[in-house]
Amino acid sequence: MDHIIQKLEAKGYVFLSRYSFRELVIPLQEGLRASNAFTLMMWYFLIFGGIWAGVSYAYLHSTGQLGLPAFLGWMVAGIPATLLLVPLHELVHGWMFRWYGAKDVRYGVIWRYLMFYAVAHQFPVSYPQFKYIALAPFVVISLLCAGVYCFVPAEGKALIPGLYIFHTVCCAGDFGLCAYFYKYRERQPVSFDDADNHVSWFYALPDTNTRTDDGSDAEKS
Repeated sequence: MDHIIQKLEAKGYVFLSRYSFRELVIPLQEGLRASNAFTLMMWYFLIFGGIWAGVSYAYLHSTGQLGLPAFLGWMVAGIPATLLLVPLHELVHGWMFRWYGAKDVRYGVIWRYLMFYAVAHQFPVSYPQFKYIALAPFVVISLLCAGVYCFVPAEGKALIPGLYIFHTVCCAGDFGLCAYFYKYRERQPVSFDDADNHVSWFYALPDTNTRTDDGSDAEKS
């Protein structure tokens, strides 16, 4: 990892943070606590899922295809269905890493948190790249849900909104890390992973603003 750090420092980057894969829940939570574009997007998509489920139920009930107990049962079946999509979710992350040029992409799981991941070993990723890598699975699987919905029977029209909602919840980590990056976007943050030691590193350009005694912002000399 030293050669990556040296290259970044030569470009003026400074250390921002370092977390083991198990500790990535810390920046994830920090990002989710921030009220920015990515946290708002996640909530909007979840609300959309609720509206989708409500409209589906209204249609299926009015046409006599499914009652409320059956509808809710099929919606809850979206939970195990979401777990079946985990391999596709992580593969999409991996494909996006490779799209940007990564050669050594690895997959794993932290069973304690039921956290699945795809990482690119020793491959620096910028903020613009990271947001596409992180959110690509959400986009791909959401579009698949929308496409399949049109061709499935009544049970599927109950299951798919549930699957969409539960998958969006599972994407909270992706939205959270994007929100974490977003906080430092003006400093052009970069992240890279040491897959051998299960550590993620974050670097950024120096903060050009500092706080003066009177509380105003001033540019560093």
